Amino acid sequence: MARFFAIFAVVLVLGLILMSGTLSRYGYSLADPEMGIMVGLCVLVAGYVAWRISTILKNRAQKLADRSAPGGAGKTKLAALFEPRSRAYDARKANLEARRRKLIEEGKLSPEEAAPELPEPEPAPAPAPKPGTQAAIKDRMAARAERVRKAKEEGKI
Repeated sequence: MARFFAIFAVVLVLGLILMSGTLSRYGYSLADPEMGIMVGLCVLVAGYVAWRISTILKNRAQKLADRSAPGGAGKTKLAALFEPRSRAYDARKANLEARRRKLIEEGKLSPEEAAPELPEPEPAPAPAPKPGTQAAIKDRMAARAERVRKAKEEGKI
C-alpha cells in the first residue's frame, strides 16, 4: 500500500506540473474554479496509473518468489546438478516412507516388502553422431539411412 501511495504522489505531482505548465502557456491557471474538473481528472488518472503500476510490480515480485532461483537460493549454479529433486518430490517421498512405517507397525506389510530392490535402468544407447553440413552428401545420406534403420528396429517407424 505504501508503494501505491508513493507512486500515486509522484504521478500526481508530475501530472499537475505538466498540466499547469501547459495551461499557463495559454493564459489559464489551475487555481481557476472551472479547472476543478481538470484537477479531479488528473487525480483519477494518477490513481489509476499508480494502481496499475503497483499491481504489475506486485505480480512480478510474486512470480519471482514462486519461481525457484537457478541453482537454488543462495547456492552456486552447480548445486542444481547435485540436487535435482524439488520440495514436492521430497514431501511425497517422506509421505510414502511414513505410510510404509505405519503399515509395518500394523503388520500389514513386512519389512522386506517395504523396500523392494528396483533394478537399475539400462542407460540409453548414445545416438549416432550426425555429420555436419560440410560433410559429403553420401555421408549424410548414409547416416540418415542408418538412423531410419535403427528407428525401424526400435519400432518407432
